[in-house]
Amino acid sequence: MASSLKLAGLASLAVLSCPVAGTKTHAHSNHALKTFNETVGGRVQPLPPFSLPCFSNYNGQPVVRDDAVCTAIQANYSDPWLRTNSPNGYMNNQAEMWASDPSDQCLLDDSDPADPLAYVNATCQQGNVPSHYLEVQSPKDVIEAFRFSRHHGKRLVIKNSGHDYLTRSSGRDSLSLWMRNLRSMHYNPAFVPHGCNEDADKYNAITVGAGVNFDEVYAFAQQYNVTILGGYSPTVGVSGGWVQNGGHSILSPVYGLGVDRVLEFKVVTPDGVYRTANEFQNADLFWALRGGGGGTFGVVLESTHRVEPAVRFVSANIKFPSTSTNMLPFMDIVINNTLKWAREGWGGHITGNTLVNISPLLSADEAKTSLADVIAYAEANGGSAIIEEFTSWYPFYEKYVTTSSVAVGVTRFPGSRLIPRSVFETIEGRADLMAFFTLIQSIGQTPYIPVVGPVLYKYTEGSTSAAPAWRDAVWELGSGASWSWNSTLPTRIQKIGTIQNMTAVIEGITPGSGAYSNEANPFTINWREAWWGDNYEKLVRIKHRYDPHGLLSCWKCIGWEESQAATSSFAALL
Repeated sequence: MASSLKLAGLASLAVLSCPVAGTKTHAHSNHALKTFNETVGGRVQPLPPFSLPCFSNYNGQPVVRDDAVCTAIQANYSDPWLRTNSPNGYMNNQAEMWASDPSDQCLLDDSDPADPLAYVNATCQQGNVPSHYLEVQSPKDVIEAFRFSRHHGKRLVIKNSGHDYLTRSSGRDSLSLWMRNLRSMHYNPAFVPHGCNEDADKYNAITVGAGVNFDEVYAFAQQYNVTILGGYSPTVGVSGGWVQNGGHSILSPVYGLGVDRVLEFKVVTPDGVYRTANEFQNADLFWALRGGGGGTFGVVLESTHRVEPAVRFVSANIKFPSTSTNMLPFMDIVINNTLKWAREGWGGHITGNTLVNISPLLSADEAKTSLADVIAYAEANGGSAIIEEFTSWYPFYEKYVTTSSVAVGVTRFPGSRLIPRSVFETIEGRADLMAFFTLIQSIGQTPYIPVVGPVLYKYTEGSTSAAPAWRDAVWELGSGASWSWNSTLPTRIQKIGTIQNMTAVIEGITPGSGAYSNEANPFTINWREAWWGDNYEKLVRIKHRYDPHGLLSCWKCIGWEESQAATSSFAALL
């Protein structure tokens, strides 16, 4: 559905805000924005909140409610494609709301988007949604945006599909650089990174524009009978925060992380230069972009990824009805088999009553033997186990991935931690994990375990800047937090307190490990160490080299300081 759906009904609003009489600063700001708009062909637009057409009051001013557009939004409120194709569409509500002030938001009731309590006689506030956006079409757009930001102090954020738990692609009174329509895709069976000599290795590779999402590139790769490693959600972007923070996949146990497979970036850095970054050109920047985080070192317009021939693998889809007593015995079986499964190349996702894993190293018969204990347990508890062989990724993706997308239009903090193999090697470590599962069961939660550690991948030490803890990790595990659309501030603070307590518990089980910042507790105290370890200081130096004026700044990104927390939507939650 077109992004214009949310912007309809706003004809009475000027493209650029009108200056307030007698306010010189505001008048100057609008003049600067108008001048910048002219340099990019008049494509700077105001960015109202996603649900505004359902409201009759916007930021304290009456507006005309658009019943037709509102009805369409309500019917598709949980559709990730509607959100990914909209400049104001974010997957998680914390990106839209001013989390420290429950009145400063513009949300519908995600459990019932037609519930009038959310929007009748209610005010739609801007919340944490950027004030304007620019649809990026070329490097020149980004260069001009950086120039505007430097001279006039307008903060920039970068957004593709809006998959971001830490609100890094949104921000109050910022200018959003919307990347979604950069959707070029190119397959090259003999890609050579720019700047290397003629005798350099050639790679089987796919190059994508910054707006391409995994659903699109998976279909594209299938046309050429190759496999690109990627995320589990169809609308996650290929070139943005996923890969720039590490990028895990259920194929990662054998084939590595996304940062291990990216060959080259085309990026505009905040100093206003359009650069190629790979092992041969701007190698320091390339290293930083391979794990140092999205929205930090520049605006990536294009990325190139090494691909595999079509991968044959075996899959296991095991599930059983959940009861109050059968989760912990299942977790005990899982914990005691994890190291064996890791050696066999299994990757996937496990919950309190499901296991959906794949291995490119086993046959179907070997898979049944490998998973015999968990298959028997599932069947004994009224469940089922389906073992299948696939000759390529895409049929599995269509059957199992597209039908299990995460919920959108909700507030959700995942709060994960990387679990190293050493925890599974001792009786004490395994007992600690069981105690953790008992704890989360006691507060009404169920485990969610991405089995995505690159345990069999031959990693070159220091070749990427992602959390060093990845290289010892078998699992990603945690306990998240969420709240309803109309939660009070005390409730929000209480929920954050819970996730803080749970993070402390799992940090105690995994001393010296770390976390995947894309899916970590946003309120992690020792975030520099946990998310980047010994790489952090080098990343800061590279950050200052390419962004000397600090034009790119986001919540707990490289170079962020605690003194900036007061200007964040999370301020009163800390």
